[in-house]
Amino acid sequence: MKISHSAFSQLNHVFLLFILLQPLLDLFTSLSLRLIGNDLTFGLLIRVLFLGAAGLYLVLVRNQEQKKNLIYFTLVVVLFLLNIVINYTSKPIFLPMEEGKFLIKIIYFNVALCLYYVLFTTTDKSLWRESALRYVAYAVFLIGALMTAAGLTGTGFASYEGGKMGHVGWFYAGNEIGAIMAIGIPVCLLLAIKKSKWYWLLLLCVGYGLLALGTKVGLGAIVITLLIGLVFTVLHVWRFGKASTNDLPKSRIVILAVLLVGTILITPFTPLAHNMNMHLSWLGINYEEEEVIEAPVVTEEQVQNIVYSGREKYWEDYQAYFSEAPLSQKLFGMGYAGNYNEEAKMIEMDFHDIFYSLGIIGSVLYFGPFLYMVYQLVRTLIKRFSFYLDIENALVSAGILLGLGISFTAGHVLTAPGVSLYLAVLVAFLAAKAKRELES
Repeated sequence: MKISHSAFSQLNHVFLLFILLQPLLDLFTSLSLRLIGNDLTFGLLIRVLFLGAAGLYLVLVRNQEQKKNLIYFTLVVVLFLLNIVINYTSKPIFLPMEEGKFLIKIIYFNVALCLYYVLFTTTDKSLWRESALRYVAYAVFLIGALMTAAGLTGTGFASYEGGKMGHVGWFYAGNEIGAIMAIGIPVCLLLAIKKSKWYWLLLLCVGYGLLALGTKVGLGAIVITLLIGLVFTVLHVWRFGKASTNDLPKSRIVILAVLLVGTILITPFTPLAHNMNMHLSWLGINYEEEEVIEAPVVTEEQVQNIVYSGREKYWEDYQAYFSEAPLSQKLFGMGYAGNYNEEAKMIEMDFHDIFYSLGIIGSVLYFGPFLYMVYQLVRTLIKRFSFYLDIENALVSAGILLGLGISFTAGHVLTAPGVSLYLAVLVAFLAAKAKRELES
């Protein structure tokens, strides 16, 4: 299908503006679930409409990627149909609605990834890419501001039950909001470094939001981002000095150093410190009761429990499901929650959940577009190493790596449409920029 240039431009604007809507969709969804108890939320409806519109755009609108997208998503449809048929005949418990919802959730990442890659590569306007990056930062800034407002008013919803500390603001899922802010905080820092002093205040709100959650992800994201920002700001100042077009005030280095040291110093007083002490006590580890010269012995199992928060136990269950599964399920997946006999439980480690749900062949197909873009990034690393010395590219890379790390250890990234969109935008942004770098 051929569309006019003006219509193409308007569609691009709509897809970019959709990034800005994310915090509002999450807020409406949370309030609907908490106050009304309605699963069919406005946010869900808008995201389903986006999925349909983006899918049609990818396979119908003529561009250099159209044929590839048509072939790829046809294969995905075939894979999903095989997955449903095989699991309908093989699983002890088969819940059609849950199986379908899971497949829609995980394909959201691929549709968004391919959509924004097409948008960034089929137009010569760097404005699209720059706007996308700003919109990601604005969306995360808004989440941080709302978290701060909830904290100041004492109206935030608790992150945990059972004595652990922390709140999720007015949002619903702490894991998902934490992942969004972790993926986006490097981009927020980029705007603070390059733009205005007001962005530093908004950055503090995002930092507060990550610490207020009381999760390991929150603190880790702040420290990693500030450390990378500090290193590459020093590198930038050293490389460019007072070059008029690339100048960054040296005061940025001082601000980043103060924020990094300050974060480390306040850590013992954050909800995470309380939660970690409680977690360690559950595992029978109590540093306060040990003599100074006799450090407590921590087993490998305890370390895994601290890192994965108990997810390793579900992983063991899935390994047992997979080993006993027929060949058809090994190749095309065991579907939602595997071959469970009683209660459906996900591992909540996205790469593992997707592998066991889609199987060997299915997983290779699912990760195809992502691996293609990783290939572009690795080629650029080898051929144009200086590309990654640029502070913008370094911080976007940090956001991507944080997203992938969270996806691997804590989940709720690739399997959560509200989170996967942010990761998709950043991966597409950097891959498209790397492609242009190689072609220049």
